Amino acid sequence: MSSNDLRDEVDRRLDPWLPQLGSDRVAYTNHVLRVLQLCDLLAGGSGPVPSTREEYLTAAAFHDLGIWTAGTFDYLAPSADLALQWLDQIDRPDLADLVVTMIDQHHKIRPAGERTDPIEIFRRADAIDVEFGLLGRFGVPRSTYRELAKRYPDKGFHRRLVQLTAQRIRTNPTSPLPMLKW
Repeated sequence: MSSNDLRDEVDRRLDPWLPQLGSDRVAYTNHVLRVLQLCDLLAGGSGPVPSTREEYLTAAAFHDLGIWTAGTFDYLAPSADLALQWLDQIDRPDLADLVVTMIDQHHKIRPAGERTDPIEIFRRADAIDVEFGLLGRFGVPRSTYRELAKRYPDKGFHRRLVQLTAQRIRTNPTSPLPMLKW
């Protein structure tokens, strides 16, 4: 799938949520695109690449969307609900359990399965991007991450995460990062 086709697929999923995303639309879209490209790199060469598979496209597009649609930093359940609505709309209920688990486990601190498991591939890809490719890159060269960041620039995504984290700490000091799982 070409870069433009991939962006079109992501946009198709996110378009209904333009008003909620507001000025963060490009930042979030580019995060989703970086995560999908990282999934492709982490998956290796067997079978169709993740960015062409509905489970990855759906999980990636919706995994953090609850931040904006539900207005909360405790966003895993609202994000999973949006993904379920999408899967119902496109008549793919067969992917529901996998996609919900991919979203629910994407901020798990420890591995979520074998390195070839879609849940673990997705978790690792998101971690690489959230950490700017500075910490665990799971074999993805730093230069490759930098190239992805040039192709799909940050546009304030990480700054927004810092702002949301600071806000959450002020309002919920005993639960600053509710999306993290052990």
